[in-house]
Amino acid sequence: MIAGLHIAILLIALLPGLSQPSNTRASDCYDGLFCIESETHPEEVFIFVRSLVDWDVTMVLDIDAKNLVTRGVLPIVRSIKGQTRQKVVSLEVESRDEEWSYSFQVKWILGDYLAEHQRGFVYELPYSEGESYLVGQGYLGSETHQGKYALDWDMPLNTPVRAARAGTVIEFELGFKEGRPDPDLKTKANFVKIRHSDGTIGNYVHLSPNRPVVQIGERVRAGDLIGYSGNTGFTTGPHLHFEVYSATRELDRRTIPVDFNTSHRGAEQLKQGTYYKK
Repeated sequence: MIAGLHIAILLIALLPGLSQPSNTRASDCYDGLFCIESETHPEEVFIFVRSLVDWDVTMVLDIDAKNLVTRGVLPIVRSIKGQTRQKVVSLEVESRDEEWSYSFQVKWILGDYLAEHQRGFVYELPYSEGESYLVGQGYLGSETHQGKYALDWDMPLNTPVRAARAGTVIEFELGFKEGRPDPDLKTKANFVKIRHSDGTIGNYVHLSPNRPVVQIGERVRAGDLIGYSGNTGFTTGPHLHFEVYSATRELDRRTIPVDFNTSHRGAEQLKQGTYYKK
């Protein structure tokens, strides 16, 4: 399963078309992120998605219907903006004299697949002033960054990690304790994810366990403490993994190469094998 991807089989309804009261409403909510809401009328059903948070969720909604015609193309791919309610599909009853039913499956990932990275934005190095660390693996690195614009800084355990860009904390995990080069640990690294103003997400990975600094929904500024470096998940030693990404229509992650503000050259893309001082 893609990291951060969630799947749920949602609401199954089996109702006689003629006896169903007008404007019946139902709601199912998931992970505290959104609710799937339906409004049932004598001859049609409207399906809505209502956001419960301040950030985006990209979802793929598929419907299996009996005696109902779907208006629109399935599956439906939609980015749901924070704190909005959107109608995503209408189902029309074909024969009111026959029973009708529907079921649907939804998959989702945090982020907006339509997000575009702010052109020319320069990030801060994600550690404290005066410190210097080696980029052990750079963009498209041959070890574990094939096809990924991600950076690894060799960093001692429990080094303060600071936000490289302002944003909102949308997800974190600090409960994992193990770290070694074991494929079974690829989805068991501690992390903090921060949504930026352009809809992209900064992901800080392999953090130290059980040291919460931020909360979901908290706004942080560039340079704020967000955690401590660790050695959790699939790793060969203590380091900080960082990437900026946006969600995709396929519910995957598209990583983005970004520039950093460095003490000796200003804005630049960081190179593997080089120390950078903040």
